[in-house]
Amino acid sequence: MSNAAPALPVYGVSAVVTYITKLLQANTRLKSLRVRGEVSNRRRLPSGHYAFDLKEANDLLACILWSSNARDVSAFENGREVIAAGFIATYRLASKYQLYVASVEPVGAGALYAQLEALKKKFRGEGLFEVVRKRPLPSCPQRVAIVSAKGKGAEDFVNTLRVRAPQIQMVFIETRVQGVGAEIDIAEALDRASRSDVDLIVLARGGGTFEDLFPFNLEPVVRAIVRARHPVLTAIGHTGDRHLADDVADLSVETPSNAAQYLGGLRDEALATVDRLRKELALAAKQSVLEHARRHDLLVNRLRSQSQLYVRNQRERLWQIQARLDRQKPESRMRERVRRFDQLSAALQTSTTAILQHARHRTELLLGRLDALNPQAPLSRGYAIVLLDGKVLRRASLTKTGDEIEARLEHGALHARVERAVADA
Repeated sequence: MSNAAPALPVYGVSAVVTYITKLLQANTRLKSLRVRGEVSNRRRLPSGHYAFDLKEANDLLACILWSSNARDVSAFENGREVIAAGFIATYRLASKYQLYVASVEPVGAGALYAQLEALKKKFRGEGLFEVVRKRPLPSCPQRVAIVSAKGKGAEDFVNTLRVRAPQIQMVFIETRVQGVGAEIDIAEALDRASRSDVDLIVLARGGGTFEDLFPFNLEPVVRAIVRARHPVLTAIGHTGDRHLADDVADLSVETPSNAAQYLGGLRDEALATVDRLRKELALAAKQSVLEHARRHDLLVNRLRSQSQLYVRNQRERLWQIQARLDRQKPESRMRERVRRFDQLSAALQTSTTAILQHARHRTELLLGRLDALNPQAPLSRGYAIVLLDGKVLRRASLTKTGDEIEARLEHGALHARVERAVADA
């Protein structure tokens, strides 16, 4: 006898799902009920229907509202506390149960919604939403700080930017973006980005529920954006999400990918501007060359005209000079000048002869006088010059017996000794 437990029956998936569905349908309390909670993660589906969650503390109830029943969509905005009427049934394709909503009625703002409205009123009163306060974004940023958590949102931004604007350097500043106290971490990350050497700060995160994204509505994040040294571009959540961080940012876009696309667009605009300027410069250069060519042609034509006029004037002057020369008969003038030259040559020769004769006569007179004054002249007539101690002796009384004297003759000299001196009577 075997002690093995009997084998359990095996059911197909469809059978199990159908069984659960019937259990829910059989529960009369779940066929018609009204559920109170805070709207979260509201979204519109491609089919046009609305999906959202009702939240209470840490519990969530998935809800679906057909577009035909969505008469007042504003009644169940994120953060609003509502009462949703409908029935519970399974969604077989996702293996989950949800409230199929027939109507939604508001019961007042939820805690987060009330906090959001109070902050919005405060910041609007300070003028933080005013366009005049916001800074223009750089037209050609070179370095961008991306403030975000590591995840799909940041990856989408980085990957798109590398394709659309590869010239931009990225400085990644990681921060926590959801949970209790996340607003403090985000503000500190923004302050670090503000101290960085960048041209622009991008604050980004991927999608999430209203509660997940709520730190981007809180005051520390708003104040950090306002005091940032660089312009701030926000890209938070899904299409249609709006936060106070977006309202005070210098520019906001819907998703991180859109932020990268925006920066890529700046690159495209810069390249288009460069191309336009290049074409304008080429056109201006062409026009300048054409203008210079035209001026060159004008100058050449002017010079050619002036040259032709100058040549004609010079030719006319030559003709006038030729005519004047013809009238003056240069051969006759040349013969006259030769005759005059001959006359002047003859007069010069006559004058030169007279001058030379006068100079010769004057020279002879001077030579005669010179001969008369020549001390050697008397010597040729037999006289002598007597010297005593090398000096000419003129008086005999100047000597004494025994003095040696010298007598110079025309030819030679005599040396003698004084025997007796006779003075003049």
